[in-house]
Amino acid sequence: MRTRPWAAAAPLVAYAALAVLLFASTWVHPATAWIGAGDDPHLFIWYLGWTPHQVEALRNPLFADVLQAPGGVNLLWNTAVVAPAAILWPVTAAFGPIVSYNVLVTGAVAFSAWCAFLAARRLVPGDGPAALAGLVYGFSPYMVAQSLRHPHVSLAVFPPLALILLHELVVRRRRSALLAGAGLGVAAAAQFLTGEEILAYSALAGGLGVLVLAALHPGEAAARAPRVLAGLAAALAVFVVLAAYPLWFQFLGPQRVSGVLQPPDVYVNDLLGFAVPSDVLALSGGPTSAITNAFTGNISETDAYLGVPLLLLLAAACWLGWRRPLVRWAALVGTAAAVLSLGPQLHAGGRVLPVPLPGALAGSVPLLESAVPSRLMLFAYLAVGLVLADLVAAAGRRRGLALAAVAVALLPLAPRWPYPSTPARVPAFFQPGGEAARLSTRDMVLIGPYADHLSSVAMLWQAAAGYRFRMPEGEAFVPGPSLGPPPSHLRTTFEALEGGVPVPDTAADRAETLRELTDLGVDTVVVGPDPGHDRMVRYFTSVLGRPPVRSGGVDVWWDVRPG
Repeated sequence: MRTRPWAAAAPLVAYAALAVLLFASTWVHPATAWIGAGDDPHLFIWYLGWTPHQVEALRNPLFADVLQAPGGVNLLWNTAVVAPAAILWPVTAAFGPIVSYNVLVTGAVAFSAWCAFLAARRLVPGDGPAALAGLVYGFSPYMVAQSLRHPHVSLAVFPPLALILLHELVVRRRRSALLAGAGLGVAAAAQFLTGEEILAYSALAGGLGVLVLAALHPGEAAARAPRVLAGLAAALAVFVVLAAYPLWFQFLGPQRVSGVLQPPDVYVNDLLGFAVPSDVLALSGGPTSAITNAFTGNISETDAYLGVPLLLLLAAACWLGWRRPLVRWAALVGTAAAVLSLGPQLHAGGRVLPVPLPGALAGSVPLLESAVPSRLMLFAYLAVGLVLADLVAAAGRRRGLALAAVAVALLPLAPRWPYPSTPARVPAFFQPGGEAARLSTRDMVLIGPYADHLSSVAMLWQAAAGYRFRMPEGEAFVPGPSLGPPPSHLRTTFEALEGGVPVPDTAADRAETLRELTDLGVDTVVVGPDPGHDRMVRYFTSVLGRPPVRSGGVDVWWDVRPG
């Protein structure tokens, strides 16, 4: 099969069909709904439209002056998915950023699975076992959970591609070390503009993998070291050349961020998560939901599930195949990744126990301190796929029995179906033909619900309007670091109105609101559909001294700047 061109492409077609089936509840109307749930998809829909918008105007796509204006946002400190946005530009231009988002989420699963297949077919005999490895990796509970709202980490093609290139550099050695290293540098630069967290964790896992390989084969390590070092030097040189400007812009450009961006010891895998399915899986519900809902973090970061049958099968596969180098290497690296995904301290059933873990060392590395430990489980699933592929490939006449055991062990990993889908509700005011066309980037528009860490729907509306106006708000990291605009009277007031908390309607309160509106240069106030809509309308009617104009499903106060 390896001599036929379609042999490598057939699994991609199969993975794509499975991904479309998984997300079928959205693909029946892909322009009016998006895959997943929560607020984070608003951000990625915004990013997917922003890069083409800026490049078309010959402006820098790495900076956003229409968010958190007038300061703006350095998008490299955020999940801007610049490379995928550029690749999906034709889709965005033809169908809009919501369809692009659905293509990104679906393609992330299919292409990640396919790249894992390509890596596995170099390591195990037979395309069938390699296709199994791709299935395990691309449709793992990690992928199913992260597809809810985080395509920058579900688009995980780089880890298996890095494995292919490192295998060529360290083990196979049929290509020049400089060529393999250059390929690794190109792939790393593309990943840098896709998601820096996967790049950083791939470097950690790759370094760990090379060290484990050297420990397992100490006699060959010294002899191959010069070639490996030459290849890695080439990778670093190519990466620095290709990523030089983005690196400079991130660390020396405007609105650069410093400090820890994520709360430590929260988004980690729970020890019980390896055996108890989360709510994105078909077997969850009732008692299991009560357990997993107590975990710290959120449902997207509950990534560890393997299940008791698969854990037992993996133990048997390692015992039977321990003499084979691939099994030893994958078992050790996968176990290390799973342990690191537990974070700096042991969590069990949602309780943080005073048990220090190796993840504390990884969390002390600069920049990795802001990464999410639970996502290291991605590399454990790649290792699981390789071990299962080896088990099936080595089964010989007992392959049918091995496949049956694998099928039983993988059945609990089946995702819940239909997969969550969220309707895209954009008021007519922001759509083509709406009165938002009266605005321009000279205008500062304050929108309710306020865009911060609690809600980002205003960013979706801004993207739908073609980024015509600036906002003093937006869910993005800025110096501080702060997720969302810095604390202010306006932000506190909006959050209270949206949450149903009474706001003191006094002369002093109204005066402070007007002062901040003036300082920000707000020209227009828009209140859209939201549970706090009526409270916001009453409040701003009192502050501005006049009722709003109803237009396209929103309430608008035009020309509010004093004087």
